[in-house]
Amino acid sequence: MQDTLPSQSQSARIAELLVGIGAVRITTAQPFIYTSGWASPVYIDTRLLMSDVAVRREVMDIAAASLAPLVQRQGINALVGAESSGIALAAWLAERLELPMLYLRKRPLGWGNAARLEGALPANPVLLHIDDVTTDARSKVAAAQALRGTGARIDDCLVAIDYAIYPQTREVLGQQSVLMHALAQWRHVHEALLASGNLNEEQILTLAAFTAEPVQWSIEHGGVGA
Repeated sequence: MQDTLPSQSQSARIAELLVGIGAVRITTAQPFIYTSGWASPVYIDTRLLMSDVAVRREVMDIAAASLAPLVQRQGINALVGAESSGIALAAWLAERLELPMLYLRKRPLGWGNAARLEGALPANPVLLHIDDVTTDARSKVAAAQALRGTGARIDDCLVAIDYAIYPQTREVLGQQSVLMHALAQWRHVHEALLASGNLNEEQILTLAAFTAEPVQWSIEHGGVGA
């Protein structure tokens, strides 16, 4: 399952802030190829939040306030950032929510179920996995499975941006009983880009084609298909 944690107006504001600091890059030539294999005309670089204090503070204040009820309801007692894209986000949120923070390596370093984890798990761990962006959610499900291998309970994942346009995402999440939360979705970012007035006609048409048929767009530009 997928949802957005903030209100729609707050998600729109987060998208506006990301567009405003230049975190959303658009290409009409060589496509971006995500680690998931999808080709896209868009790359969202949430790492730019690290360099803008005012924008970072506003985004994280919204995120922490929106996340607090989930943390309380689920009994979440630690946040786990993805290496390396989720580490900063997890650290900022852990500070605001006064929770322990760990990070999950992409590959094991050592042996055993905890070989990918840096940091100490609390007793009876109930975890929230945090990353920057998701396309089809497969890597987030894989991370949840790895964390469950430590004996932890993990039912929820948080990303800054969920594209929420790729097929079978809900099924992939549902099969592993993972609920995907997002601060904003691609539709909020797309609307913010259009509202900025900074797109040329070619960019507008490219984004419209990608949004309408992301699988076909990916295949036609050298990426994977569904």
